[in-house]
Amino acid sequence: LQFSHSHSLHHQNRGFLTPSALFLGIGNYYRPPFELPALPLTPDTRLPVLDFIVDPHFKILQSCNGLLLGHFYYNINERLRYFICNPTTRKFKMISLPVSQLGSLRAVNLAFDPMKSPHYNIICVRKLPSPNRRFGLYIYSSKSDEWDSSWISFRANEYIRFDHGVFCNGVFHWNSNGRKSLRFDLENKVLKKMPMLAPMFQAPQGSEDEDSRYFGESRGHLHLGVTYMPLCFKFNIFEMAADYSHWFLKYCLNLDDTMKAFPDLRLPVVDIYYGFHVLSVIRSEGEESKVVILVDYKAICYELKNGVLLNVYELKQCPETLNRCPLNYIGIQVYQYFETLSCV
Repeated sequence: LQFSHSHSLHHQNRGFLTPSALFLGIGNYYRPPFELPALPLTPDTRLPVLDFIVDPHFKILQSCNGLLLGHFYYNINERLRYFICNPTTRKFKMISLPVSQLGSLRAVNLAFDPMKSPHYNIICVRKLPSPNRRFGLYIYSSKSDEWDSSWISFRANEYIRFDHGVFCNGVFHWNSNGRKSLRFDLENKVLKKMPMLAPMFQAPQGSEDEDSRYFGESRGHLHLGVTYMPLCFKFNIFEMAADYSHWFLKYCLNLDDTMKAFPDLRLPVVDIYYGFHVLSVIRSEGEESKVVILVDYKAICYELKNGVLLNVYELKQCPETLNRCPLNYIGIQVYQYFETLSCV
């Protein structure tokens, strides 16, 4: 454990690790959707391969500072089987969920910061069988290899997406389809409210509606990336204030001219609407911060400050996913890869 912690400290940049690749997934499909297993973010990246996972029918649920949380494909007669793995060390561990007959499972989340501790936590959220929107929160620690004997009961709205969250600065944050969401301070075991962005807030002129939202974090900053309709290459990236009082506009990008400068890029057309989506925001210190967007089977990496194009990746779908998972109908999930020797 001490060696892996020292390795993380050696590779950190001002207190944070920097992702070197992005894993890609489609909807509820359990195999890599593209022939390229991951997108490299640096020229010397050795792309990780997840062929060491014992069952090939799996889905990545979350990435957190070098560890991946996932579950295996299941049928109606089986319970979900969850696992933690480290793509760098190719180590793998099954996770047993807390024994509870209360309510239904809503989400399993991963919280890990190798800069502070070699140990990780897992958060399990269950919907309790009560009429007043009550939930139960359970916590696992890899240090003790046990679930806490006590659990937290709380009230929340159904529009909070407990299955879509990010760990940032010791706090787990959940996305939401409404105007409010929740965050959970693991050290103090306290739940608090946080605002979400109002629809069409500071939208580009001429926009009629939002197309997609990206919810993620980078280097201690919580981000929301928003794209708009009708189709244009203008999008906004918002950042959460340090006191959680509001979201503010951090980057406003217009890539219309940049995209047209590359005629080999086949731009989407309005009558066959593919749109484009923010896949990941990668902040950096001392280097260019980046944003990766998806445009019609291409992942395009831009420098955030000036919108300079850095890389274009052709995403050729695997034959078995081509018909059942067309990109214009189902979302792409992206999971950052960090090199770490942390144990699972």
